[in-house]
Order: sequence, then C-alpha cells, then structure tokens
Amino acid sequence: MNRREEADTPAIVVAGPSSSLTIPGIIVSQIVHAISERNHVVRIDVDSTTDFDAGLHRSPSLAAAHHSINNGSIVTHEAPGHPRLKAQAFKEWIPTDSRAAIAFAWPGLDSAWIRQFLSAANAAKTPSMVVCVSLPRSNHAQIGAMADAIIGSDLVLTGNAFEANALTKYFRGAGPVVENHQALSLHGRGERSAIHRITAFLPRDNFETLATLLSAFDAIPEAWIDSYHLQVIMRFSDDKAERMVAESYHADSVELVGNDLSSADLKRTCTDSSALIIADPAFDSRAFSIAVDCGVAIVVLASSQLPAVGRGYIGALLADMNRPVSVHVGLTHALRLAELHFPRPDAWNDLVNRLLGVSERASTPSPAFAPRSHATSTLQ
Repeated sequence: MNRREEADTPAIVVAGPSSSLTIPGIIVSQIVHAISERNHVVRIDVDSTTDFDAGLHRSPSLAAAHHSINNGSIVTHEAPGHPRLKAQAFKEWIPTDSRAAIAFAWPGLDSAWIRQFLSAANAAKTPSMVVCVSLPRSNHAQIGAMADAIIGSDLVLTGNAFEANALTKYFRGAGPVVENHQALSLHGRGERSAIHRITAFLPRDNFETLATLLSAFDAIPEAWIDSYHLQVIMRFSDDKAERMVAESYHADSVELVGNDLSSADLKRTCTDSSALIIADPAFDSRAFSIAVDCGVAIVVLASSQLPAVGRGYIGALLADMNRPVSVHVGLTHALRLAELHFPRPDAWNDLVNRLLGVSERASTPSPAFAPRSHATSTLQ
C-alpha cells in the first residue's frame, strides 16, 4: 500500500502499551503487525510509566525484531501523560472516517485511559473494541476493575470463557458483546515448578556455543543453583563436550544428551521444561516448531543474522550466541515467563479477522454491533 492509498483508506486505530521488551507491548505489536498487512494502522502508544525499558533484565523479542523490518503502513503516536491532554489526543487521532478503534487491556496495568479512548471512538461514530489478555493469576477483582473502563465498547474479547461470563454478568445486559478468543489466553503451562528445568538445543559439535552457554549458566549464584537444572541436547563426535561440561562450575546441575530424540520425546522435553534455549535454528527446525506448539518461552541464540524462525511467536526472545551475558539475561527473562502458555502465530490472524469482521458489520449498523453513542456504567 503506497502513501496515497493510505491517505484515502480509513485507518484502524490501535492503542496500548508499546515496549517491545514486555509481553503487553509485544502483543500489541503483533496485533498491529497482523492488521497492517492489509490495512492502514494508526498506533497509539499508551504507557503508564516512563521507565518500562529500564534495567538489564529483559531480552529483545524475536517477533518484534521481525516486525521492525517492515512497518511502512503504520503511523505511531505517543499518548500524553496528563489525562486531559490524553483525551484531547484520542479525539484528534480517531477521525470520523476511522474504520475501527481497538484498545488493549492487561490485568494489573492501568486501564483508566480506555474509557477516554472509547469515548473518543463513540464521538467519531467509530466501531470500538477492547481485547483483554487472560493470565494464569488473573482474579475476580482485576476483572471488576477493568469492567467499568471498557463498558463503552461495542465488543470485548477476552482469553477464556470464565472471564467472558464474569464481564457479561458485570455489564448486566447494558454493555458490549463479550466473547473469548484463544489468542488472548496465556493459560496452560501450569504453576511454576520449584526447579527451573532448562533445555538447550545446540548444533552438532558446536563447542563455541556450548562454552558460551556454560559460562552463562555458571553466572547463576551458587546459593540458587540447587533450583536449576540444565539439559544440553547436542550430538558430538568425541569427548570434548563431556569434558567441557565436567569442567564447568555448576557441572553437577548440567546434563549432556548426545543422542537423537524422537518427536514424542521432543514434545515431552519441551512440555517439561520451564524454558528452552535453541541455538541458530533453521527455518524447518523440529525443536523450534514443537516448542511453539507447546507454547513455552524460548531463548533463540543468534549471531549476526536474524533467524528465519519466530515470526508471530510472542514467546521467543533473542540473545547473542557469542556473549554469555546476553544468554544469561535471556534465560533469566524466559524463566520469569515460565507460567505463560503462548499462542501459536496463526492465532493472531484469526483474532484480527474477528475484530475486522465486527468493524465491517458495524459500518452497516445492526442491533448487536452498531457503534454506541453513549454507555452508562452499571457498576457505580
């Protein structure tokens, strides 16, 4: 789509967190990217603090790195911090010819701005939608806290049927249509284990990457190491790999596996692991494909080139296979995500089709999806 076509095409406005180092920001980027493949998108970055990128405890997202290559059909604005200025900005950035306005909600993050965003969309007679992620530890209070902010939308999508039913009860028939969608569910990995089970897949006889991995693992404090177990899966032709593991500082917590694994064994290994490390995966990597099916957090070790895998998979982090500190940070980040079950990449396209399908119907008003002129909360 060229710039002239963009100017003549009604925009789809998407608002939410922006940081590509956090899961909320990565999900918003994925939704924006999926929409932008065939539509002009206005993205509004709404961040509750200015220090979301601070610290050295996060690794870059592989999916976000792929997105940054081509974002020509996306216009980005940064929402002001002051509520009054924010409300004015929303009115300016959601013109009357907008095709849809989509807000992103994350349990525990500030959602007060969503009320202003929906008000601006309603004033512009633009179909409005809210997508709400469902987390393993979401609770009734968090659902209730979001409900009053999102009642003015035409459609709410959440990650599971329980939360969809809870919101429907909150709205008491006076709110939006509420449905659940698999792309918004991060449930399914179970509670975090007391032992961090890490599995690393390395290419055959890749002793350089093995040395980097062992150095990164040795950086774990000695007082914590009893809670860690590293399994290295790497075919090797001599005893060098075994000697390297034996000479590592945390050798007692490292297991080296040199034989091939069947697909069933791979799936079991991925399912049982708190996090995975995959070095230089090829486009048809069996380990990466099965890991995605299992929804587990993956640290992808790469050198100078961006790996061909990982498009659309929000659970993949990027680390430098030549820098132990980068691998250590990636592993630490991935272990914090161990409870989350990440959706398959194709789930995002299905989600976008659902959202845009509503905006299409709302352009010819029907009782269910006509844009609201106002909404009165039943929760006050």
